[in-house]
Amino acid sequence: MKIQFYKCNANGNTFIIVLHNNNLPNNFLTIKKIKSYCLKSSGELVDGLIVLNIKNKLFFMDYYNNDGTWETLCLNGLRCVSLLLFNKLKIKNISIICNEIVYKTTIMKDDYVKVELSKPIYKLNNLKVVNLIGDFIDSGAKHFVIKYDKKLPKNKNLEEISKKIRYNSSLFPEGTNVNFYKIINKNKIQVKTYEKGVESMMNSCASGSFACAYDYSNKEKVLGDIEVVNDGGNFIMGFNKNYKESTLIGKAEIEYKGIL
Repeated sequence: MKIQFYKCNANGNTFIIVLHNNNLPNNFLTIKKIKSYCLKSSGELVDGLIVLNIKNKLFFMDYYNNDGTWETLCLNGLRCVSLLLFNKLKIKNISIICNEIVYKTTIMKDDYVKVELSKPIYKLNNLKVVNLIGDFIDSGAKHFVIKYDKKLPKNKNLEEISKKIRYNSSLFPEGTNVNFYKIINKNKIQVKTYEKGVESMMNSCASGSFACAYDYSNKEKVLGDIEVVNDGGNFIMGFNKNYKESTLIGKAEIEYKGIL
């Protein structure tokens, strides 16, 4: 069976997206096959597979890391899905359901996509792991967030640190994404992310950037727009006084379509 896919990226975070109407083969989403799609579909390893089910005019998104594991949310992927649906349906305001949560998206100028987000939740505070203090935050996906006061180490060193945190089974039985952020100025932070399921440092992670920006905003009492710098590109996060209807704005790109 031939299945069409779309190769996409958001700030260098790469995906293949498959649209369907409950017509995929029963064995389509085995771990082995997801790994194969992520490796072979576009001739290079992509970060994840997104399966978009269109049912009764509703849009349901599931995200799988390139190791075959399911993840609760990928905000970069969500923006790519929103742009893809806009290109097909010409609708600028699209609600997408992911992990039973409705995310409202809006297509802006030059393929920038805005996503409305709920207030993140602190799951654990002031945890000390490998001599670093951080907070465990659920921003749609779970992230261990560390504020770094000194210059951020090179990605290779951050990856070594992150693996010790990610695989700390006593604190994180299901593993965790790991984020480091550094304040550049009052309205700008730099974020580095190690993503479980991909098991490496990322060009970009939107849910991790959102968790870091929220942690900074909440602790330093900075509201309004906060720019977040990732290796692959920048986001604008918007926070109001009560953290209701927070927003994330970033660019998405549909590169090409192909056949699995």
